[in-house]
Amino acid sequence: MQNLLYFFASIIFYCSVRSQDHRQYRQVHDASGRLQPPPPFNESYQMIVLTGGKVYGTPVEANTATEDLCMPHRKDVVMAGGRILSMMEPSKTAAFINSIRDSQLTILPISVQDQIIIPGLVDVHVHAIGGGGEQGPYSRTPESHLSQLIRGGLTTIVGILGTDGVTRSLSSLLQKMKSLEHDGLSTWMWTGSYRIPIVTLTGSLQQDVLLIDKVLGAGELALSDHRSSWPSKSELKQLLSDVRVAGMLSGKSGVIHFHMGSAPTKIDLLWQILNETTIPIQHMYLTHMSSRGDDLIAEARKWIKAGGMCDFTADAEMLNETDTINTLNKFRAEKLPLKQITVSSDAYGSFPQYDSSGRLISYSMGLPDLTLRTIQNLVLKHSWPVEEAIQFSTANPATYLNLKRKGFLAEGYDADILVLNQTDLSPLYVFGRGQILKTPTWIKHDMFEHISGSP
Repeated sequence: MQNLLYFFASIIFYCSVRSQDHRQYRQVHDASGRLQPPPPFNESYQMIVLTGGKVYGTPVEANTATEDLCMPHRKDVVMAGGRILSMMEPSKTAAFINSIRDSQLTILPISVQDQIIIPGLVDVHVHAIGGGGEQGPYSRTPESHLSQLIRGGLTTIVGILGTDGVTRSLSSLLQKMKSLEHDGLSTWMWTGSYRIPIVTLTGSLQQDVLLIDKVLGAGELALSDHRSSWPSKSELKQLLSDVRVAGMLSGKSGVIHFHMGSAPTKIDLLWQILNETTIPIQHMYLTHMSSRGDDLIAEARKWIKAGGMCDFTADAEMLNETDTINTLNKFRAEKLPLKQITVSSDAYGSFPQYDSSGRLISYSMGLPDLTLRTIQNLVLKHSWPVEEAIQFSTANPATYLNLKRKGFLAEGYDADILVLNQTDLSPLYVFGRGQILKTPTWIKHDMFEHISGSP
């Protein structure tokens, strides 16, 4: 306990400076849609402790019994300096909080009795500066809003362009990612767009991945889609070779995020490349694999069995879609390795619907809460254990994309935390790197005890 206090004391200066900087920034931007938490959350704290919750999403130990994998952990979560500093036994928490009283630390205990605590959600496919445009300039979708991202439980996002790599720029996307990071989210991005030759920030795919911290790889590069530039096999080989080497040199995953359409060619080119080269399948990350018809779902099954990674686009309830939920249920029943599947929202991307002749007949937009809704549907409607349902937007994308300190709740990990109502799995609190990003609207100030060791 004493060693832990010494460590906490060493981060007081860091926490104080960070909180002051963040508070000054928010005074300028409060009118922009930023969620402004009520007292006592608009004060600065060096430490926050979540008590009484049921914790899911802890790293699985090798010797964990099968029947224990989906059981929640009764731990109190201590966060400070942007990290999870302790997963504390509840019997020790009161004594720990009392021991802080004489220190210079300010601590906010929050009781979340019997509510569900999970890692903040990771969304690998967000059109953060907007997308769309397939129906002309007026059909461009709007830029993302921080408050909407937070309400969807997202604490980590990967920004993306899409169809329009001409009037939507990577430099604008990069600036948006930096802005959202400043406001408490963790952000990365894909370089490129639908087309080949790909657009880049530096003039080179390898340089983008190697020299720009936020760039994980290229995407979303369209294949088998009427909006694709129909790259050749040799062009894809070169891109995959470049991104693999850049990933090795930078310590990143180095992948290409492929947008899959519903053309009969499906993923034929990628199978050919796998058969003809030694490029590992892990560098090919396929998205929209559950929502383009039964033929592509069959390809997804083969891809996963071969060791590949698939991203499913969350069902849009306003379109009465159920493809992703149905596919997840089917693949689970078949005992496919679910760790090789992620679910993303396609937030702010357009959802155009075409008739058999290729004419656009309807137009809608992805919303950032669709990944959370997938979790809610799996647990509440299809009786999935919480631990299994959350993996597609927590552990799986974080592990695959090598997002360090993301996707799990454990000591040393970033304090990206989502507290869900145990009844309907609606978000109560969202923490991004230890910052309070969202609190319940029904909150009562007397539910919290603000403890300060300051005179």
